[in-house]
Amino acid sequence: MKRRKNRPALKTLVLLVCVCLLFIGAARTYEFAVTAADRREVAALAPVLVDKLVVIDPGHGGPDPGVVRNGVCEKDITLDVALRLAAYLEQGGARVLLTRDKDCDLADPGAKSRKRQDLERRVAMANDNKADIFVSIHVNSFPGANEHGAQTFSQPDCTEGHELARAIQRELQTLLRNTDRVAKKADYFTGRTTKMPAVVVEIGFITNPREFRLLQESSYQSKVAFAVCAGLVRYFAEQSGAVPSVQ
Repeated sequence: MKRRKNRPALKTLVLLVCVCLLFIGAARTYEFAVTAADRREVAALAPVLVDKLVVIDPGHGGPDPGVVRNGVCEKDITLDVALRLAAYLEQGGARVLLTRDKDCDLADPGAKSRKRQDLERRVAMANDNKADIFVSIHVNSFPGANEHGAQTFSQPDCTEGHELARAIQRELQTLLRNTDRVAKKADYFTGRTTKMPAVVVEIGFITNPREFRLLQESSYQSKVAFAVCAGLVRYFAEQSGAVPSVQ
């Protein structure tokens, strides 16, 4: 008799599980559709990348690990994302220069101010090669664990830089779907000294438990890289007049 009494409860539980699975499936299908539509749009606009020279700067490197959590270093995450971004851009016809493609910095071992020399040489690489844009990839941190979301920064006195930052931020919002942050202006050495529009993309917070996990996943790194690539495509398309600028 007890088993018969439990059957309605069991049926209800099974029904609830089925409903949850259907909901999850529908959500994933919607996300895939949005991503596919965005990919098609990026592919259609990709010709604007042809012959554009993009300098990608994976933040930190070598003796400078950046922010570190549980043995995971910012310098490793930024390099992984930068390499993926470079591959996407090259597929679209852009020319790409990486300020580093391995775990190193650009300073001399005995330099008095190693960090400054490292940054100066990264900027010089962009300026000497007359790059079209400079994109520096970083990972954010905060004393509290609640802060989250990717965010793009540009130099306060550079209008084109801010347009670039807005274009990237829109794609981060659309594709990652986990940030409501907006592009902001901030004074960085790289933005202050480059001769072309420059941005710093903070791709997430290593101090947020969820983003800490995601930032180590290759699939999420690819998603972030594609979002930044899509932002660059949109920026160049807006600059060329291929699409209207969105304020």
